[in-house]
Amino acid sequence: MKNLVVKLVSMAMVVGTAAFGSGYKCSGTDFTGTEWSVKMYNHTSVETRVPSVLVISNEDQGTLLLRKDLEIKKANRRNTVQFVVEGNRKIDSDSVIFQVTHKEGRETLEEGEVVSGQLILVKEGSKQVIDLECSRYLKN
Repeated sequence: MKNLVVKLVSMAMVVGTAAFGSGYKCSGTDFTGTEWSVKMYNHTSVETRVPSVLVISNEDQGTLLLRKDLEIKKANRRNTVQFVVEGNRKIDSDSVIFQVTHKEGRETLEEGEVVSGQLILVKEGSKQVIDLECSRYLKN
């Protein structure tokens, strides 16, 4: 009985310290010198990160794109995680790809740890790539 109590207390401590939200807060400058901001938040369970909110803005126009839940398609690539969404007129793109150089399940990033990323704006066969610096976001 004592061993069971110790195991339950240990499990409660692990669950109590687990992140219940995660994501990235990124910024970068395009070729015109405009500052861009990308924020990606996930719902987190014990082993899974499910995309929740993607917000893209720039310093000139404010928020250009907001996508939630099932509007965000997540793809784990060899060395990146990609989030793909449909574009809109405000962002002037048919589709938007946000990718982070981080392999979920193979690497662990701490709160505030910095990785590289890219915002890729695709319109009629052309694309604009904005390099980003992304810091890890964790919420308990």
